[in-house]
Amino acid sequence: MIIVSDSSPIIALAICDKLDLLEKLFDRVSIPQAVYNELAISNKPRAREIMEWADGKVVPARNTIAIAAFSISLDPGESEALSLYWETNADFLLIDEKRGRIIAQRNKIKIIGTMGILLFAKQRGLIIQIKPLLDVLNKNGFRISDVLYLNILERAGELGGLRQT
Repeated sequence: MIIVSDSSPIIALAICDKLDLLEKLFDRVSIPQAVYNELAISNKPRAREIMEWADGKVVPARNTIAIAAFSISLDPGESEALSLYWETNADFLLIDEKRGRIIAQRNKIKIIGTMGILLFAKQRGLIIQIKPLLDVLNKNGFRISDVLYLNILERAGELGGLRQT
């Protein structure tokens, strides 16, 4: 399976020390040049680690017409990621931003987000618990709504004593 990724899921997985999950779950991981450029900014979290991880994964998106069309509503990284999904005949687009997800779905692109990767990894036995990773993301400024947090824990079988109020 092939996955094309936008920047925020890569940052999220790096913060959780789980970038390796992508190679364990997918045969090929590709990121467009514009996404790499967003990730390679020195003040971004885990920039050096991400740049090393990204070696050999950067693939230029070449469909300038699609990129321009997506750029009307999306940033350059998201636009190239959506285009690269089609260009590489990928199985999934890894994206978290709401607007990008909506546009991808309208274009019949199969999407998965950081939470979906964590659930998939748990189902495959690659991680034991999701809750500690969600807590790390919350502490590092990633916005996870209470509803999503509880939903993910429930789907992961980790809801335990937590209850939705």
